[in-house]
Amino acid sequence: MKKNTDELKHRILDTAVALFIEKGIAGVTTRDVTEQLGLSRSHIYHYFSNWQALSLAALERFMAQEIAQFTREAEGLAPEQQLRRLAGIYLPDSVDATWKLYDSLWQMAANNDAWAALAEKNIASWSALIGGMIQQGVDQQHFHTADTGQVTRQLSAMLNGYAEVLSISPSAEKHQQAMTDITAFIRLVLQPASGCQR
Repeated sequence: MKKNTDELKHRILDTAVALFIEKGIAGVTTRDVTEQLGLSRSHIYHYFSNWQALSLAALERFMAQEIAQFTREAEGLAPEQQLRRLAGIYLPDSVDATWKLYDSLWQMAANNDAWAALAEKNIASWSALIGGMIQQGVDQQHFHTADTGQVTRQLSAMLNGYAEVLSISPSAEKHQQAMTDITAFIRLVLQPASGCQR
């Protein structure tokens, strides 16, 4: 019974996200979700107290899945390769519906504390992931830095800044330039000085 309940909740959340990607968060209503799933409105609100609770849960699930997917993809890669792989998927090189979803989230966050908390939680999760990769590189003597936290904040800021620009006007050329800049930053700031053990 609990498995069926969880599966239905997940279907509701995943359907909401698919609609958010298609129409933007503000462009989706409960009715859109009910029509897509063939469920009644009361059925959906049996699981979620209101539309905002459903929307927040849907986005939180989606963002956690993105981080989990990247973590699986990066498994077994050397620390610099992990950071380059993260930058490659984090930065759009063409029109990207997922980035439109994030843009929609940032707009909601500007006017609503609950959405702002979710956006901050997502930023913190990606930063923690980046920090973990940098620390792993330091521990394995691939990287050298006196301040992992500072480099994490700097790299996160670069990624978010380039992502914002690329989400507005993406191109393969701009993507490649951003990747070149980020790779240069990683090598400049994190590579061990000559003579350091690897």
